Amino acid sequence: MANATFNSIEEFVDGFTKTDPYAETLYDGIIWGMEFTYNGRFYRLTRDRSPDAATFAKICEKFNKPDGYYIEVYRLPCEDHGGRYELTPDIYLGLYDDVDDLLDHCIIDGKTLREIIPSEDTRICSID
Repeated sequence: MANATFNSIEEFVDGFTKTDPYAETLYDGIIWGMEFTYNGRFYRLTRDRSPDAATFAKICEKFNKPDGYYIEVYRLPCEDHGGRYELTPDIYLGLYDDVDDLLDHCIIDGKTLREIIPSEDTRICSID
């Protein structure tokens, strides 16, 4: 698995589907978001609604989705994940209904996220 962050894709799925409103640490097995590199480019996936309401409405329109809560994936338009960037619809790769939709339908460089997460070409930069 990428950087030995996850022992299996099932561990990633488990972390991304857990919820705990009383979590006391930044990462206690619950994944709210993750930044990673693949083929030298930075990406972020998150289940937090990131941009303001007007921008998010445009993102939903781009992917023909009703306004709601989704797992968001976008390419970070900066050289490192700590850079500053604006969340605009053009950087979004997709909005996904659940983790299986994310893993099977998020395509980067012709590969699904289900293939990318465990790849040795993937580096997990941060988990929150």
